[in-house]
Amino acid sequence: MYNSKIRNTKNIKLVSILNVRIMKKLIVLFSMMFFIMGSAFAQKGIQAAGVHLSYGTEIESIGIGVKYQYNITDNIRLEPSLNYSFPKHGVDQFDLNANAHYLFPMASNVRVYPLAGLTFTRWEIGGAVTRLGVNAGGGAEMDITDKLMLNFELKYQFVSDLDQAMFNVGIAYMF
Repeated sequence: MYNSKIRNTKNIKLVSILNVRIMKKLIVLFSMMFFIMGSAFAQKGIQAAGVHLSYGTEIESIGIGVKYQYNITDNIRLEPSLNYSFPKHGVDQFDLNANAHYLFPMASNVRVYPLAGLTFTRWEIGGAVTRLGVNAGGGAEMDITDKLMLNFELKYQFVSDLDQAMFNVGIAYMF
């Protein structure tokens, strides 16, 4: 009985070490993606950087996030983002996302879009829990000046045991 407790403790430590290593690799990957998209495509399309407030239905908490957007065509846009949900009931969460949007112009300053992408999420629930998942959803945005846009987005994160809807409201600067 005592030996099985030692093995379980060693397994938990090994899983924690592996999760940290995976998280570090994913952060490096997303950082490289930000750098490559920002430099290699800087003159090919519209870009934007923004911030948003979010609400997750599973964590039941408000959060904040940052994003970078790059239009690879007039209608197709890539968007990496990072979100953090504030602790509630001893649980907090952050996620890294890489989404693609297909923009449908509704007026000269309004667009709607479906989105699809990947998410890497980490929850602190009495210990770290990390998962890879899929995002699906949509959003709308409106230019309020020639450089600023407001947006609303709803996406569902399909993540094993941690599925949730995410509502985002934000502002972005276009350049």
